[in-house]
Amino acid sequence: DVLILLGQTVGELGASAYLRDVLGREDGAPPPVDLAGERRAGDFVRGMIEAGTLRVVHDLSDGGLIAAAAEMALASGVGVQLALAPSPSPLAQLFGEDQGRYLLAVADPGPVLDAARAAGVTAKVIGRAGGADLGVAELFDLPLNNLRAAHEGWLPAFMGE
Repeated sequence: DVLILLGQTVGELGASAYLRDVLGREDGAPPPVDLAGERRAGDFVRGMIEAGTLRVVHDLSDGGLIAAAAEMALASGVGVQLALAPSPSPLAQLFGEDQGRYLLAVADPGPVLDAARAAGVTAKVIGRAGGADLGVAELFDLPLNNLRAAHEGWLPAFMGE
């Protein structure tokens, strides 16, 4: 499947899970909310779901793009490879919690991209599903087995088992 990022990415890290969980900070303003944009994106996604066009859809909220990609990969057992736009801050692209965004998996991206453009919703191909790793081009490749062990093993480790 081809992965499409739906919605506009600014890279909002204020009050994000990244700041809280990785950097131990709780500062910054949360991302601004554009209610009209949220509605356009939500209506678009709902229409694509009802039409049976999407294989998978995941909202981008806590943890941003990388958290959604990891959750999709773990749930399906299928790896994800992302390619970010050139940027001085790939962390903001990966962990930003900009509002009104979704990660879509589709067989044929053309019709979805055309429909998004017609609906006034930003959409771009951001990667592919396949393989056994969660990866971001030129940054990292993490085997899903390692990710699964870390994800599912933390609670037993915390409980001393």
